[in-house]
Amino acid sequence: MKPLYLLLLLLSSTQLIAQVDTSALASRFVASNRDYSTLPIRLPVSLAGGFAEIRPNHFHSGLDLRTGGKEGERIYAPTDGYVSRINISAWGGGKVLYITHPDGYRTVYMHLSAFCGEIGRFVRDYQYSHHTYAFDIELPKDSIRVSKGQLVALSGNTGGSAGPHLHYEIRLAANDQTINPLHFGIPYSDPIAPTIAGIKIYPADNRTTINGKTEEAKIYPRQNTKSKKTPSRATDTTIICGTFYTGIYTYDQMEQGSRNKNGVEKIELYVDGQPFHRYHVPTFMFEETRAINAIIDYQHYQRTREYYIVTRHLRGDRNNFSLALQSGSNGYLRFNDNATHRLEYRVSDHKGNTTRHTFFVRSVIPADTATPHEPSFMASDGEPITYFKALRLSRTGFSLTAKPYTVYDNDFLIYRCSKDPFGLSAQHRANPKRHPLPPHQSFDVSVTLTANLAEHLKDKVTVVCINGKNVSALPTRRDGDIYTAPSRSFGTFALRLDTIPPTVRPANFNDGQTIKGKDLKVKISDNLSGIVSYSCLVDGHWQLSEHDGKTSTLTIDTSLLHKGRNTVTFRLTDAVGNTTEKTFKVNR
Repeated sequence: MKPLYLLLLLLSSTQLIAQVDTSALASRFVASNRDYSTLPIRLPVSLAGGFAEIRPNHFHSGLDLRTGGKEGERIYAPTDGYVSRINISAWGGGKVLYITHPDGYRTVYMHLSAFCGEIGRFVRDYQYSHHTYAFDIELPKDSIRVSKGQLVALSGNTGGSAGPHLHYEIRLAANDQTINPLHFGIPYSDPIAPTIAGIKIYPADNRTTINGKTEEAKIYPRQNTKSKKTPSRATDTTIICGTFYTGIYTYDQMEQGSRNKNGVEKIELYVDGQPFHRYHVPTFMFEETRAINAIIDYQHYQRTREYYIVTRHLRGDRNNFSLALQSGSNGYLRFNDNATHRLEYRVSDHKGNTTRHTFFVRSVIPADTATPHEPSFMASDGEPITYFKALRLSRTGFSLTAKPYTVYDNDFLIYRCSKDPFGLSAQHRANPKRHPLPPHQSFDVSVTLTANLAEHLKDKVTVVCINGKNVSALPTRRDGDIYTAPSRSFGTFALRLDTIPPTVRPANFNDGQTIKGKDLKVKISDNLSGIVSYSCLVDGHWQLSEHDGKTSTLTIDTSLLHKGRNTVTFRLTDAVGNTTEKTFKVNR
C-alpha cells in the first residue's frame, strides 16, 4: 500500500484535496520522520498567530512564532533540501525563503531580516547585478543545497509584519497546499480551552422572526439586566418562527494573560444531540483563501473585527471548511413543530481542549407558509448574477466583466451612475445586493474618458476604486479613451488624473551634514497611482536601498558609503510615469 502522503501529492482537484484527512496524513508520515517536529528557531514555542486564523480577505497560512520581541534570531533548516525560491518585497512576507525537501514537503520562512551563507551571497549578487532590491525568483533544483540544522537566515520584521517574529509554513511541494505545522508533532504547551465570546442567531429571510423581530439576535453572552458589565449565563430560550442559521465568535489563548486571540482548531454545532455543522481548516490551497469572507458575518467583521463563523453555506463557496452535515440543509435550520430544541456549540483547540455552550430555541410554526418575498429590482438598475456563470454589465461609459464563481451565490448587481466632481468621467457604482461580500476573484472594469484632455495627459489617467473616503488606484491599461483595470473589490469606479511626481525627504539626517548611526533613511510617498520603481545612486553608482512598505522608508547601510563627502541621489517613478530625482550631500 502506498503511503498516504504520496497519494495526496497526486491529487489535482482542489475539492478532493480539501477532503483529505490531513491530521492522519501528518501523523502517519511523521511517525517515521520526525524532522518537522523541530522548529527552525531554538526558542520555546510561543505563538503570536495560529494556522488558518481569519485575517482580512484571507486565512493565515502558517504559524507566527515569537522571537522575544527582537530581530536576528537564528533560523535553521529542519531537514535536508534545496532553496527553491526567494521573494523580497516591501509588502506581504518581506524577505521570504522557500526550501524544498526531498520527501515532498516545502518549508517557508517570512519577514526575515537577512539570508545567511551561500543564500545571502546569492541574494546580494542578484540585487546588484539586476539593480533591484525587490525580486521573486525560482531557483533550479539543487543550485543551493542546504543540510539539516544549517543556518539559513535571521528573523526580522520585514514586509507587512506588525512586529518582530517568524512566519513559518509547511506546504506540499507539488502544489503549494499549506498544512497546519502543528500536525507534524511540534511540542508545545496549551492548557487553556478556547473562549466562546459570542453566539448569534440570524433570520434566513424576511419572514423569519427571532423573539418577535425580523433581525439577528445575540444570545450569548447576554448582559445582566442589573449590571451592564456582568454577562449572564444566557440559558433562556429564544423563540424562532421560520428559517434561521447561527454564528459563533471564538478564539484560543495558549498562555494566561496573552493578548493574542488565536484561531481555534474545530467548531461543531449539535442540534438535539445530532451533528449539524462543522468548521475545520487543517489545510488549504491559496486560491481558496478569500472564501473566508463567505463563511463569516462579513458586515459585522468590517465594523468590529469580530469574526462570527456562520453555519449557512453560500452555493458559490466550493470549499469544505464550513460544512453542513445534514444533506440539503446548506447550514439553515427550520423546525416544523411547536417544540423546544437543544443546540450545543463545541469548540476545540489543537491540543483537544474543548469549550461547550448549550442554548435552546423554541420553534413556532408560522401561520403564513407562503414563499418568502424576495425584493424586486428594476432591470435598468443592474444585472442578475448566476454565481456559476460569467457576468458582463455594460452601460454607457462603463463595463464590468467577471468570471464564473466571482460571487458566492445568485445575486443582483446594483448599478448607479453619478457625476464625478473631478470631471474626467462619471462615477460608476456596482455592488451585489443580497450578499455584499468581496469577490472570490478579481474582475475587470472599464471606464471611458469623457473629458477633453491633451494627448500627453491621457497617459497620466488611472482607474480608481472609491469606498467611502478611501480612493485606491488600480493597475490600469489604456486603449484610446477606454481605461481598464482589475479590481479585488466592488465599489465606485472613476478616473483620476495623476500629474504629481513622488516625494522623497530625509528621515534621520540633514542635507549637507554628517550621518550618525548605521543607516541612512528617507521617507518616500506618492499621492495616487503609487511608486513602481526606485533607485539610489551614490556618487553616480547604483547602491542597494531597502524598501519597507509599512513605514514608506528607503534605507541605505552607511557602511556602503565612503569616508568623507558623498552625493546620494534617489530616483522614483509612479505607475503613470511621473518621476522624481532628488540629491543630498552627506558626510561619513
